[in-house]
Formats: sequence, C-alpha cells, structure tokens
Amino acid sequence: MSYCINLWTDNSLRMIRNWTESLSDKNHRGIEYSPSPDLLMRDDPTEILPQDITAIQNIMNQFLLQQRDDLETWFGQQMSQSSYDLPMAPAAQVYQPSQVQSILQQDISLCRLMGLRMLHIGDRYFLNGESLASNYADAWNIMAHNTTINGYMLRKFIDDNDFMTQLTLLINKGYWYFQGISMKNFFDINV
Repeated sequence: MSYCINLWTDNSLRMIRNWTESLSDKNHRGIEYSPSPDLLMRDDPTEILPQDITAIQNIMNQFLLQQRDDLETWFGQQMSQSSYDLPMAPAAQVYQPSQVQSILQQDISLCRLMGLRMLHIGDRYFLNGESLASNYADAWNIMAHNTTINGYMLRKFIDDNDFMTQLTLLINKGYWYFQGISMKNFFDINV
C-alpha cells in the first residue's frame, strides 16, 4: 500500500527558473547592470568585493518589486495548476450559456471536478493554471469555496451574460459538471 500526499511545495531554484522563463516569454527587459565605477581604480580590479554582491542583490530586489503583479499572476497560475491529470468529467454535450442559465434556474447542482484547484490572491482568481476575469470575484469566491453549487448561490450573476459565457466555457472544459443530467434530459431543457 502506498500513499501520495500532494503538498504545494516546490524547489526554490525551480520556481525562480520557471518564473524567469515566464518573464522572458513576455519579453521583459529587466534592469541593466553596470559594474561599479571604481572597479578599474581598485588595487585588484579582478576581485569581486562584498559591495558588488550587495549591488546585484539590490538590483534583483528592485526588479522583484517592479514585477510584483507578474509574480502574483505567475504564482497563482502555478499553484492552481494540477500536478496530475484531472479525472474526466461525466460526458456531456457542449452547452450554450442560455442552457447553463436555464439549468441553474432549475436548481440542478453544479459540481466541481475532483482535484481541480481554484485559488485566489485578493480578487484575482486562478483555476488550473488559468486567470479568471476579476470583475466576477464574488461568483468565483462562491465556486472556490464550494464543491457543489446551485442556481440560488449564483443568483446575483445568473442573468449576467458575460459571466454565464465564462462559466459555460469552464463547464465545457470539464471543470464543472451538472449532477444528474443525462443526454436524454439534456435535450429536454427549455432554452
């Protein structure tokens, strides 16, 4: 018998490498480094002094502070990404937003796929490595804290076409599924 406990930890060097790779993918230029002006006037210009290392640390710290938003986004995406293949949601047709709205109004439960990670940093929500629209933070909060939701829980958002479009996309990706809807009664839903 074996047990696998999935902790959200990672090696710091791997995390730094992955984050800097994500920055280079976005063409970030960084902060230019120039050696100390007194380098050539030193007794030994080949020696790296402690203040040279401190100067590099200061540049890196300044860069980290400037890239705080990118770091938050990257971290949220990385930590919400499942470390294993998610199970398949029960087979369903591709839904239209109006169908999802109708199903939720019938108070049929919407279930989150087991193992799906949904995290947030303030009002910024992340789902399986994706960023979600922050203008629906209240709805995402409900979905993040509940493995099963119903239309009543989303009543403030059920008539919002943009939200329903985004929710439908997540359902069609298989992240959420309707409990108890078969292919037969799927086609019976009034739209």
